[in-house]
Amino acid sequence: MLLKKVKSFIIMASFLSTLFSCKNPGSKKLVLIEENHNPYYLKGTELIKPYMELEGKTIVVNKKITDSIKEGIKYLDAVTTINPNNFAAYWVKGKGYQVLRQHANAYLQFDKSFEIQKDNPDVARELMIECLYLGKGKEAVEISLHALSLDSLNAGLIGNLSLAYLINGDIDLAKNTIKKAVAADPKDKINLRLEEIVNEVISGKRNRPTKYDEIQL
Repeated sequence: MLLKKVKSFIIMASFLSTLFSCKNPGSKKLVLIEENHNPYYLKGTELIKPYMELEGKTIVVNKKITDSIKEGIKYLDAVTTINPNNFAAYWVKGKGYQVLRQHANAYLQFDKSFEIQKDNPDVARELMIECLYLGKGKEAVEISLHALSLDSLNAGLIGNLSLAYLINGDIDLAKNTIKKAVAADPKDKINLRLEEIVNEVISGKRNRPTKYDEIQL
C-alpha cells in the first residue's frame, strides 16, 4: 500500500512539474546574490527602457511589449530584493507598470523610489502623476510642491502643481498657478491646454476632473 502511495505521489509530482513548465516555457530562475545585482539591473532596464512613456512619446501596448516589460520587472524585483535601497530600480519598475496602465503598482514603486531619493525631481514628478491617476489630489499637491522646491523655475513642474490643485479641488490656486506656468514658458503646449481646461472648469463648461485620466492634455 505504501509503495502504491509513493508511486502515485511521484506520478503526480511529475505531472505538476510538466504542467508548470508548460505554463512558463521561457522562465528563468533568478539567483538572488550580490554579484547578480548589476547584470540584473542592466537586463531589467534594457527590457523596459524602449517602451517608457516619456514627454511627447505614447506607447501602443501589444503582447511583445507587455511580455518584455513583465520580464524586465521580474529582473528588477530581483534587484530590489538584493538591494532594497536601489531607488533607480524602483523608478524603472514604476515606468514599466505605467505603460501597462497598472497605476496602483506604479504608484507603489515610485513611492518607494521617492522614499529613498527625495532630491531627484524626476522621481517626485512620476509619483505625482500616479497620485493624480489614483485621485490622490492632496498627496499630489504635496509632492508637486516638493518637486518645485528642487527646480523652482521649471514650467512643467509649475504646470503639474496647477493640475494637482485642480484635481484636489483648489480651483483658485490652480488658476493662479497655471498663469505662472504659462508666463514661464508661453510656448508649452501642455500648459496652454491645461489653462484652457482650468478656465472651462471655472466657467462651468466642464466638470472638475478628479483623476488624471478624466482630462486630455
